[in-house]
Amino acid sequence: MKALFAMDLIGGKAVRLKKGNYSDVTVYSDNPVEKIKDMIRQGARDFHIVDLDGAREGIPIHYELIRQIRGQINGYMEVGGGIREEDTIKKYSEIGIDGIIIGTRALEDRDFFRGLSRFRNIILGLDVYEGRPMIKGWTKPADRTIEEIIKESEEIGIKALLCTSIARDGMLTGPDLEALKNIQRLTHIPVIASGGVSSIEDVKTLKSMGVWAVILGKAVYEGLIKIEEAIKYAD
Repeated sequence: MKALFAMDLIGGKAVRLKKGNYSDVTVYSDNPVEKIKDMIRQGARDFHIVDLDGAREGIPIHYELIRQIRGQINGYMEVGGGIREEDTIKKYSEIGIDGIIIGTRALEDRDFFRGLSRFRNIILGLDVYEGRPMIKGWTKPADRTIEEIIKESEEIGIKALLCTSIARDGMLTGPDLEALKNIQRLTHIPVIASGGVSSIEDVKTLKSMGVWAVILGKAVYEGLIKIEEAIKYAD
C-alpha cells in the first residue's frame, strides 16, 4: 500500500478544506515547495497534489508550482484539479507525473472518457456523496451510477480509482470502509482510499483491506498521524 501525502493548493498556498467547501479553508503553508521538502525529510516518498483553484476554474492554475514540486519528489506523484483536456494530460506527463486524476470531464463527456484509453497513467476521481458520484468540485451529481462508471473504467484501462468520501473529507471521522469494500467488490481496478483517515489504526485497517493506496491529509498536518509512523505500513 502506498501512503500518499496530500497537498491541496489555493492561491499558491498549501491548504485543506472541510468537505470540499472553499469557504472553509485552513492554510498550512505559504511555501508549498518548502513544505514538501520538510515532509520528505520526515520520510514521505509519495504524494497526492490537488490544484483546487484549477478544479474550480476548469483549467490548471498551479502548473508551474506543481512542476517545482515534482522536482523535489523521487517517488510516486499524482495530480488532480482542472485536468479536462488531453493537452493538459500530456503536459503533466512530460514533467513525470505518475498519476493524472480526471474527474468532471470524464464523467460528463463519454467520448473524452473513452479516449483516455490511449494513456496509461489515468486515475479516475470517484467522489461520492450519499452513494452518488459527484462532479464539478463536488457541487453536482453525475448522471451515471457508480456501477456504470466502474464498468466503463475497466473497459478503458484506468490505472486506479480514487475513491473519496466527500462527507468525511477533512473531517477526521474515519474512512468510509463500507463504501470502499463495495467498490472493491465491483472491480479489480486498484483503489485509492481518500477522506476521513484520522489515525494510524485507520491506515492499518485500510492496508488489511488491500487498498492500493491511502491519502493522508489533515491527520498529518494536525499531527494525529506522524509521517514516520505511516511509512511503516506503506510499501
